[in-house]
Amino acid sequence: MAGEKFNLDSDENILSIKSPKRFVGGPYSVVYKNTEERWAIVAFDWDSKPSLGIRWFWGNSGNPFSRRPTWLVIPPNLINSTLNGLPLDYKFRDRLDQYLSEKIHGNDL
Repeated sequence: MAGEKFNLDSDENILSIKSPKRFVGGPYSVVYKNTEERWAIVAFDWDSKPSLGIRWFWGNSGNPFSRRPTWLVIPPNLINSTLNGLPLDYKFRDRLDQYLSEKIHGNDL
């Protein structure tokens, strides 16, 4: 399903995970993915607020998983330290900061 056989080469494939639907808006962009370690971080709206989510794609279903593949929401006070630890393009990081501070919509990433 969304575990070790999930194709991480396609960002569209990663962005197709939209669960739980009641709380997830987007996802809008893959912020970073590590295909070797099989995890990805995405920008999405969580409960109508800009946020980031992370997911591991290993085993049969990946993690986290409910009845469907889901995202683990990165707590707001950990977002900057998480982003600071990633080798992101400066312009993309600036757009992410604008999105997270609600200056632009996720579709503008």
